[in-house]
Amino acid sequence: MLLLPPTFLSKQSLRDILAGLLGPELPELWRIICRKLKVTHIAINKPIPAKAPNASAASEGNPAEPNTLRSPTDLTPVYGAFGEANLPPTEENFQRAFWVSTVQNDIVQVWPPLYTMFSRGNIGEKTRLLRLLAPASASGEKPFLSQSSGSSAVDLYAGIGYFAFSYVKAGLDRVLCWELNGWSIEGLRRGAKKNGWTTKVVLDDGPGHDTLSKTDENGSESANERLLIFNESNRNAAKRVQDLRSKIAPVRHVNCGYLPSSSGSWDVAVQVLDPLQGGWIHAHENVGPQDMEQRRNQVVEIFRDLVCQCHKADSEAYCFHVECQHVERVKAYAPGVTHVVFDIAILPNTSR
Repeated sequence: MLLLPPTFLSKQSLRDILAGLLGPELPELWRIICRKLKVTHIAINKPIPAKAPNASAASEGNPAEPNTLRSPTDLTPVYGAFGEANLPPTEENFQRAFWVSTVQNDIVQVWPPLYTMFSRGNIGEKTRLLRLLAPASASGEKPFLSQSSGSSAVDLYAGIGYFAFSYVKAGLDRVLCWELNGWSIEGLRRGAKKNGWTTKVVLDDGPGHDTLSKTDENGSESANERLLIFNESNRNAAKRVQDLRSKIAPVRHVNCGYLPSSSGSWDVAVQVLDPLQGGWIHAHENVGPQDMEQRRNQVVEIFRDLVCQCHKADSEAYCFHVECQHVERVKAYAPGVTHVVFDIAILPNTSR
C-alpha cells in the first residue's frame, strides 16, 4: 500500500492535473503508479481524529464522542478495494477487508488500514522494551528483570499488538491483552499467528458468560497460549487477573499505551501488578516539553496514592517504593506536544 501525505492535494497545480484526467485516464494513472512502485493500493493518510464522526449526533447538535477506538476514519482510499467503511467486525467482513503487514524488529504486525491505526513512530519504544526486557543489555543499561521468563505482562490498550508483541518476543511467559476494537483484535491474532505465537480471544457476554471466540490454529483451549486477548473494557482487567493469578506467572509489567493520556487506566494497572513482587507500569502521556518535570512529579504522586488505595485494608502499601525511573520521549505528537512514557517502578523496599 502507498500512503500519500495529508498535504498531497494542497498544491493547485497537482489538483489541476488530476482534474484534467477524464474517464478511465485517472484510474490508469493510479494503476501505472502501483505497477512502478510494486503496490496494490493507494490512500491519502490523515491523523487519527480525536473525535469519532457521528452523523446522527451532529444533526441533533450534540458533540461528537471521543474516538476511543482510535479508528482512522479520515483515511481516504484512492485506488484499490479497501472494503466498506464502518463495517462491524464479523468473520465475513474480516475476509472481505484489505489487510496489510509490516516487519519491525523482526516482528510481523498485521492490520486493516480502513479500520485500524498503525503508528510507525512507536518503533523506538518497541525497541526499548525489547532491549530493557533482555536479561543482559548490550548497551550497558540496567534491564527491568534479571530474566524475562517466569513473568507475565498486561497490555491495557493492546491494539494490533504494538507493545504486546515486544513482551512476547522478549520472552515473557504470557501477555494478557485488553482491546475494544474487534478489527484490532483480529489484526493482533493474525499478526501473532504470523510470528508463530498462540492466542486465545475471549468475548465478554455479560457477568459469568464468556465466549471463546478464537484459539490458535490447533484449536487448543489449554492455558499455554502466549497471548490471552479480552475483547472488553480494561476496567474488567483487575478481576480477570485476580481470577488467573494461580494459573499465570506473576504480572511484572503493565503497559498503558493510550493517548493523549492513559491516566484513566492507572488504578487498574496498579491492581493487576503482582501484589508481592510489584513491577513496572509504562504510562503513556502527551506532555509539553516545558511541563515534563512537573508532570513527572504529578504522575509519581498519583501512583503513590493509587498504591495506598489498592492496599488500604492492610499495611502492604508501606512496603512498596514508588518512583519514576525514566521518562522516554517517544515522538513529537503535535507542535509543542511530545508523546512520552513514564516508567513507574512499584517495587518492594527490600528489592530496590
